[in-house]
Amino acid sequence: MKIFVVGIVLWTLLIATSRATEFDGSVLVRYENETDQINLAPRKRIRAIAAIGFTNEFNDVWTLVAQLRTGLKNKQNVPAITLHQITDQAAGDKDVYLSRLYAKAQFGKMTLFAGKIPWKTHQVTDLFWDRHLNPIGIHLDYKLGTANRLKFASFKPLDGHSNTIGHMSIFQYQTKLSTDFGEITLSPWLVDYRGDSDAVYAKKDTQFDNQFIRFSGAIKRGTWQFGTDVGWSVKNTPLEFRDEFDGQNLSYTFEIKHGELKNIGSYLTQLKYLHVERFAVVTEFAQNASSRFATSNFKGWDLRIRHRLSKKLWVGGRLSRTQRLLGAPEQGVRFRLETKYTF
Repeated sequence: MKIFVVGIVLWTLLIATSRATEFDGSVLVRYENETDQINLAPRKRIRAIAAIGFTNEFNDVWTLVAQLRTGLKNKQNVPAITLHQITDQAAGDKDVYLSRLYAKAQFGKMTLFAGKIPWKTHQVTDLFWDRHLNPIGIHLDYKLGTANRLKFASFKPLDGHSNTIGHMSIFQYQTKLSTDFGEITLSPWLVDYRGDSDAVYAKKDTQFDNQFIRFSGAIKRGTWQFGTDVGWSVKNTPLEFRDEFDGQNLSYTFEIKHGELKNIGSYLTQLKYLHVERFAVVTEFAQNASSRFATSNFKGWDLRIRHRLSKKLWVGGRLSRTQRLLGAPEQGVRFRLETKYTF
């Protein structure tokens, strides 16, 4: 009861002292059908992702942002909860937790994000880092001019909803070029991850140190965009996995995108091909939207189509087909129909 009262008091003070307060939220409902696996049973279910947040702007410098979200609090790259299990399988947990809580500060050409922060480093796709993961740390964004930026991040990824595991540092340079072929964005970056062996939930490769050289780039011409994310691990494969996965340090994805969802009646189509070798990413933190059985050591393609019905509502579908690169054979087809309402 005391904690609840303190929370109400703090909330009232925030509202009273802020210059402007905005609330936002969204609800996504999705039908999932996963088939054609070798070792996994087919799975059909209806799921939902819901989030609500607020932004308090105190002055021209400081802003506070918070968000509550559904999902699995101890596996935060799974933001969905199951509403109805069509096939005979466990429905899983239905957690609601504080997914974001951070301060944003604007100091001239530099922007600072500190707290439980969203991903702010430029990437074309979520190949390396799943955007649903919000680590604890800082991100600095410095403008070198109208077309150039330096970005630095230092954070601790989450092990469950409260503890952390390891430490990641990122340095990125980003530039935009206007050419006769279209607008080109180039973003080389360096990543250093220091592992920790004490994970309770986030156990996939978080015990290993790893360093990466990565590049994200895109060329946009009109309503078309071609982009890529490429990365290499510069560390040797861990000794205990060297016989099976020696030299498996490369990841890349190519994406063709057409359209936007800005206007009512518009379409957005994205087609990408992914190739992620075993130690080319930190497996625990890589995107998991394309493949049911893996976030590394797989290849495949992913097609997504969305259509905006109104200012706040879109509908869409997604189809992915993936297979394991090395080891015991596995594959899968993931089909989704979804709609999202934003308020």
